[in-house]
Amino acid sequence: MNISDLISPPKPMSEEEATAFMNKQPSGSYQLVDVRQPGEYESDHIPGATLVPLNVITAGGGDLDPQKPTIVYCRSGGRSHAAAQYLSGQGFKEVYDIGANIQSWLGIKAQGPYELSLDLIDPNVDFPDAFSLSYAMEDGLQRFYLKLEEKETRDSHKALFKKLAGFEDLHMKRLLDAYASLGSSGADPKQFLADNRKVIEGGDLVKSTPVSIISQLHDLLDIFGLSMAIEAQSLDLYTRMAGKSSDAAVKKLFLGLADEEKQHLTYITRELDTHIKDKAR
Repeated sequence: MNISDLISPPKPMSEEEATAFMNKQPSGSYQLVDVRQPGEYESDHIPGATLVPLNVITAGGGDLDPQKPTIVYCRSGGRSHAAAQYLSGQGFKEVYDIGANIQSWLGIKAQGPYELSLDLIDPNVDFPDAFSLSYAMEDGLQRFYLKLEEKETRDSHKALFKKLAGFEDLHMKRLLDAYASLGSSGADPKQFLADNRKVIEGGDLVKSTPVSIISQLHDLLDIFGLSMAIEAQSLDLYTRMAGKSSDAAVKKLFLGLADEEKQHLTYITRELDTHIKDKAR
């Protein structure tokens, strides 16, 4: 089992392609969606865009029509990528991601590497079962937060990232307990991680991973945005795994993990909103 079997990559769209598409289509025949936070939207947005933050999309809100072509964008590409991926998984027929191209559109000065990959683990690595794949995802997410804590100099934010890392401890324990109680076949997740640490850490991968690029990010808006995008990907992954499972206990486990990812996403969203308000003062 690997992530690429569960998740289809969203279709990228350049600024020029998006402009041509919207000029050609009648008003109301498509949806242009800004998935940032209200404070960001108020600062600058594409005319005609509807604000539906990423955390609202993953909660099933926003009153979007799955039959209409949907174009999403954010600040640096992470949240829009996650939103497009999530909407595609929810049956939206045609979803496009403007991604990092919004930088030139809104005249925002780039602060870091905007061609961000959200892959905490190699999406093409085969895992023996859903438990090992999930455990690797949680392990990667925890190391992502620990790296953020290590980089951060402000005590309040160090505490935030440490708390988020602690959330993943609970998830990994739940996965190991369920793995043992359900008698799942396949390799032990801990041993699997030990045997494949290089692959999971992404140190030898050609493309960048969040763990490897965070040292280049200097704006907390980008860091929080990337964090939200990864949490949304985890939510999407667990929802899909629950849908594919024929075992009621396994389905319940993954739906529970998905609900907790929603709570994590809400928590990060509140912190992001606080940062935006503080920055505006």
